[in-house]
Amino acid sequence: MGHDPKDVKVAEILIKKKNEDIAALRKQLNLPPLIHPQTIKVREKKYEEELMDFVLKLNEQLKKTEKELEKQG
Repeated sequence: MGHDPKDVKVAEILIKKKNEDIAALRKQLNLPPLIHPQTIKVREKKYEEELMDFVLKLNEQLKKTEKELEKQG
């Protein structure tokens, strides 16, 4: 870019400008500030665990209901 690589101030200014440009583009695209593939995987894993817990609880309730119906019938 035509600057002295030893000049730290110029590098800091360039980095700051780049970060501002990225922030402006994200704002235009309405992207959340942080989207990372691992974040999505963690969220999916948590959802799967919650869903599995729900299925197990539902299965327990079903078995309990079946036993109560057998006692009545």
